[in-house]
Amino acid sequence: MSFWKKSRYFAVFLTAACAMQFCAGCSVPFLEKQESDGSGYLFTASLPANPKSLDPQSATDAASKTIIENLYEGLVELDENGSPQLAAAESYTTSADGLVYTFLLKNDRYWFYDANQDDVVDDDETWKVTASDYAYAFQRIFDPQTQSPYTTMFSCLQNADAVQSGQLDPSEIGVRAVSDTELQFTLSRPDAEFLSNLASTAAMPCNENFFQQTKGRYGLDKESVASCGAFYLRLWFYDQYGNQNQIFMRRNAVNAKARSVYPTNLTFQIRKSSDEAAADFTDGTSDLMTSSVYQPQYMESDNYSVTATRSVTLGLIFNPDDTAFANAKIRKALSMGIDRANIGGNSSGDLLPAYGLIPPAIHWNGASYRDTYPDAQTAYDPDAALTLFQQGMQELGRESLDSAKILVCASLMDCDNLHDVIQTWQEVFGFYIGIEEVSESDYWDRLQSKNYTVAVCGITASYDSPAGVLEQFSSRTNPFYYANGTTDAAIQALHQCGSKEELQQKCAQLEQSLLDECVFLPIFYKNQYCITKSNNKDIGYDPFSGALNFRNAKHFERFQKFPCSLFGAAAYNKNTSRACFEIDVPRNGSPGNRFRNQRVSDRKGCCRR
Repeated sequence: MSFWKKSRYFAVFLTAACAMQFCAGCSVPFLEKQESDGSGYLFTASLPANPKSLDPQSATDAASKTIIENLYEGLVELDENGSPQLAAAESYTTSADGLVYTFLLKNDRYWFYDANQDDVVDDDETWKVTASDYAYAFQRIFDPQTQSPYTTMFSCLQNADAVQSGQLDPSEIGVRAVSDTELQFTLSRPDAEFLSNLASTAAMPCNENFFQQTKGRYGLDKESVASCGAFYLRLWFYDQYGNQNQIFMRRNAVNAKARSVYPTNLTFQIRKSSDEAAADFTDGTSDLMTSSVYQPQYMESDNYSVTATRSVTLGLIFNPDDTAFANAKIRKALSMGIDRANIGGNSSGDLLPAYGLIPPAIHWNGASYRDTYPDAQTAYDPDAALTLFQQGMQELGRESLDSAKILVCASLMDCDNLHDVIQTWQEVFGFYIGIEEVSESDYWDRLQSKNYTVAVCGITASYDSPAGVLEQFSSRTNPFYYANGTTDAAIQALHQCGSKEELQQKCAQLEQSLLDECVFLPIFYKNQYCITKSNNKDIGYDPFSGALNFRNAKHFERFQKFPCSLFGAAAYNKNTSRACFEIDVPRNGSPGNRFRNQRVSDRKGCCRR
């Protein structure tokens, strides 16, 4: 895995062997060759929970989608601008009326199921991916037995309503295999989001014969998963009472011939929370972490690469059972009493003032949605806000508000940035609202039980679309108990837009309507972060679904710390009472070693004196 010649490999091996003999607790793993293009690395990541299911047509959680992204390949995938690009499809055409999409599949994609678990591709363990596999996946989406959450996403397909109501068999859905390499979608109405939706995990193929052989276990264990993507599943071990839970994946050699797959192996450590997953990165047992919190120790260091995506809108929500905050004039007054232009300046770029609901990271038509429809800025008008507030209080027959606190999830944001809002409210309205910071579990319990008055809430989309954000305001699906039949109808209309321009316009209209209701007062646009060592490159991260994709992930070795002062003078760290020596150390490649996915420097394996 190093760039050195064989003689230098031998020197490193000899040095490592000496270290292992004389340094108790220090383990130096063996090598696997790494090419100069960054390939050949064994990546390790930590999942915040065990995947619920690896069935693409039903999985919704981030842990499941991460594994699915690396197991399967869809017809198309989204680039960094949210535009669909060909993946398993060679080409596609669209009819003039926008109702028929015809895809030609590449003829070099294969399923692989390692039946004898020997990591060797045998002839009877591979078979071609065909158009029928994609057609069957959509039949499963609309099969009532699947209970797929993706029927709305593809409700534009011909016969969707009739299949869902039981009038037609799922095989009658508007997707058919014309031949092994030709797939045709027929829509009942044009849908501006259809092509982008084909990049979702829900649209991944499903082989009918393999599915039937799993006898109802499809996607629930290692034996019921076949791969048609970059990696295949080698191990999936989970014991809810244990702490050695792990998913191990290997490069799918049969597909890597047609499309490069850079890592050789992936190890996913299964944890019980986001905090545990983040701790793995801190102690060096994971190659990356995702976080919603600004991490200065990583962001401000050249040793780390940070992808920051402004994909969340933070705003204030109100207990629907609270009489005072149920008053529309009071909510409107509070919104007008926020001086948004002067908040978030001390957040090191983590927060930007938000005037709208749709965050800047949302793309549409190949560009940021906010570039096309800038925020309709709510003016800071303290005099008008006070007048409106007093009118609301008169309607309630009250002279003042009861004391209250803003409920904040500790892992959501730095609460110091709320003080600007609170201070302005005190100056304008003459009342003070405090802050109550709670853990993530307590936060969601309090929201569910309506045990709060005002709370900070974050909204985003589950996929990269402005409609995906506005869907969060559907009745009975949001955490702040907003319900409005007119809004539900407007959200439904978003999925019936025949052009991208029409969808943009309807999204802008609905966003403004929701802002006028003031059920959610936007305050900040917030970053989500993907953090890795700076010598790791091109790890795919979707901040909306939370999925990680390692197909193109690369690792480049560099001068690293080596444990123990066995080779001469070492730098001594007084804070840790450890000595570390600088030497170039390759990555372990032995699949049998329990530390196979840990670099020496990452494990902080310096010996205590």
